[in-house]
This record gives sequence, structure tokens and C-alpha cells, in this order.
Amino acid sequence: MDDDVLRGYLQHHWTASTLGMELFRRVAGTHGDPVTATAVREMSREITAERETLRALIRRVGGTPSLVGALTGRVAERVGRLKPNGRLLRRSPLTDVLELEALRDAVYGKRAGWELLRELANDDPRLDAGLLDDLIDRAGEQLVRLKGLHLAVARKRILT
Repeated sequence: MDDDVLRGYLQHHWTASTLGMELFRRVAGTHGDPVTATAVREMSREITAERETLRALIRRVGGTPSLVGALTGRVAERVGRLKPNGRLLRRSPLTDVLELEALRDAVYGKRAGWELLRELANDDPRLDAGLLDDLIDRAGEQLVRLKGLHLAVARKRILT
């Protein structure tokens, strides 16, 4: 992968990481279940720290985190709030479930990015293989936690 392509790839993940960070923050602040909101708030802090790691990786390969990408991620998160749930002023009972699904999707995407970078680390000394292994493991742990939260909330909202 040439440097321009690698920097472009990282910029795309920068944009996505901004969207994910904003989504985690919003869900942590609005989720209907206080236990879930607390767990998502903790993960939100992790996601924000991992985004700073991504910022450092972008700089390490000679790039600069894109302000336009960050703005695009923020706008995309806000646009994503518009959904056809038939309720304009209050949350649908399914919102809590669907938001957790979106968080899971975000973490899957993040992990895929770390996995690709880990593969590239075999040939690019600017990429720290050990750090990327840790980030992949953390994403796996986040997915396990989100799966448990998702299923518990779905049981409450759908099955009862």
C-alpha cells in the first residue's frame, strides 16, 4: 500500500471514528436503561481514547486528521437520528435496541480497520503490531459487552 493510499484509508477511518464517538456519546446520554447507559458511557471513553490512537497513527504515516472528515462524521451521526419510527417528539421503544445494534456495527467496522492495519504492520515499521493487537482485542471485548447489553435490552423491549 503506498503512503497516499494508506493515509486515505486512515482518513476514512477517522471520519468513521468521529461518527462512532458521537454515536456512543449520544447513546450514553439518552439510553432508556440506566445500567446500559452507564456501560455505554464507559465504552464511550474507550472509543474516544482509541480515536486519539488513530490520530497518532495518521500523523505517524505523515498525514493530518481531516477536519472535513470529522465534520462529516458529526453530521452523519446527526442525520442518522432521523428515522421513520412514526414518533417525532419521543423515542420509540425499539430505539434502545436499534442504537445498540448501531454501536455493534461501529465496533465491527473499527475492528476490521485495526485488523487490516495489523496485517500491514508486517511490512510497515511505522505501524506498531503490538498496539494493533491490543486494539483488536479491545474491540473484541467491546463487542462481547455490547452483545450482552443488546440482548438484555431486546428482551425487555421486544419479548415482554
